Amino acid sequence: MTIYHSLKYYLKIGYLPILDRYRLKDINFEYGCFIALDVCLPLYKVLEINAQSLQDTWGKIDEYVTNSLRIITDVYGEEIEIDAKDKLRDVDREIINEIEYRLKEPPTACYPLYFISVGDGIDERLVYVGKTSSKTHRFSGGHSAALKLHAPKYEGLSKHIYFGTVVFLDNNKNYMPLEFIQPFEDAKSLLSNLEAGLIFNLQPELNSIYINNSYALFDMYVNIENHSSRPGLLQNKQVSIQT
Repeated sequence: MTIYHSLKYYLKIGYLPILDRYRLKDINFEYGCFIALDVCLPLYKVLEINAQSLQDTWGKIDEYVTNSLRIITDVYGEEIEIDAKDKLRDVDREIINEIEYRLKEPPTACYPLYFISVGDGIDERLVYVGKTSSKTHRFSGGHSAALKLHAPKYEGLSKHIYFGTVVFLDNNKNYMPLEFIQPFEDAKSLLSNLEAGLIFNLQPELNSIYINNSYALFDMYVNIENHSSRPGLLQNKQVSIQT
């Protein structure tokens, strides 16, 4: 999977997701979950990226789609008709232009997971996995993993942070971005499941929670792809999360 299907992407190609079709029960976990590492920064530059929050992005997307549907029905007088098995509603370009004029840019994709590494090339290794579920910047007050990296054993090693998007598939192999999943509590549970399962399976040395037991609620087969400027870490890594 080389393209992340965000709300902005769907509008660009003339579709609007019908969010109540993106439910936990629709996910086919046998097809696997896909994590795409798209952004990589030296760790000392982490504050240059906006604080990430699944809850914040989820709320903005839900609001944007709700208002978009209202424009379709109230302004253009069109009914929201869609086949029972489909998750996307075809939208005329004129209507999309009106939506973007009224609502401005759609919310960007969410990066709910991050991965910290040390070293370069074949010696680069993962040392921490976390979820970016805070509305405030996780690193602004001194992140515990970042502080631990001041230990003498890490001196002289380059330190980088990667941010990843998350998408699932339904039975028809339609994309189901994590921030589309309704209701929010289910999206939140999926993220927690991923964080716990990845820590338990990858055993990053600076994590302390979930190292001995992932407490996973869902079985997942996770595929990690690295599309960042440093494509070596976790490239094509596959992880089996089991309850």
